[in-house]
Amino acid sequence: MNQGAETGLMALDVGSGRVKLGWFPARGACSSESLSSVLPIAAVGFPQPDETLAVAHRECSPGDLIEAIQQWLEQFPWQTAQCLMASVRPELNPLLQELFDHRLRQLSAADLPLEVRVDQPDKVGVDRLLSAVAANRLRQPQRAAITVDLGTATTVDLIGADGAFEGGAILPGLGLSAAALHAGTSSLPQLSPTSIDAPPAPVGKSTALAIQAGLYWGAVGAVRQLARMQTKNSDTAPQVFVTGGDAALLTEQLVVASTAARHVPHMVLVGMAITEAELS
Repeated sequence: MNQGAETGLMALDVGSGRVKLGWFPARGACSSESLSSVLPIAAVGFPQPDETLAVAHRECSPGDLIEAIQQWLEQFPWQTAQCLMASVRPELNPLLQELFDHRLRQLSAADLPLEVRVDQPDKVGVDRLLSAVAANRLRQPQRAAITVDLGTATTVDLIGADGAFEGGAILPGLGLSAAALHAGTSSLPQLSPTSIDAPPAPVGKSTALAIQAGLYWGAVGAVRQLARMQTKNSDTAPQVFVTGGDAALLTEQLVVASTAARHVPHMVLVGMAITEAELS
């Protein structure tokens, strides 16, 4: 058994808008339910974090960010655990390293159990690659998959039937789209995506409802079309795995080639747990 399995794992996903942490206790001590896996990979099942925390770093000062994380960490023996970080916000890395006594191992594309078929693998957001690592644990053998991360940005990425990361597309998330509409016009109001709690009518009867319709159904249409185009040469319909802050709101609508999408929370954190098992 590797050291991470014996001592647990603290995983940090430093995204564009939030810092997300997940605690994976020593194997055998995990109280969360492990999802079944279909691939014959060394680790068993699909690990799930026992506890998670998400802090929106754009909405608080660095001091408040560190204090919120520090308070949450007090309940876990992270000092004796493996500590991994995946970050797309390098300006936050020194603060987090100091909080963790410089024990964080920062992951890169070269660390992951994943073939990356793009021009510059080290330039791809490591969060996108970690979602692909998680998808490879869930997808059916010899079937392509699409990972959709609905966060600050929306990413739609293709995993080939052989498990390689093939690349994908990046577009604004709901919040960025709403902010751009307000900032780029003289009369459209600022609308929070949290005001959308169910699929809106496609014909809005007010300006606010029209914006909701455009944000929601525009995102659905973009993801559907990208997924179709990315897998148009596949022999079978792709499996679609959706994660991110807006996943619960949109997943039900993301049907591709008559195949329903699956909402999988914490895919980046889970990809880190799978990677840790491979590294140890």
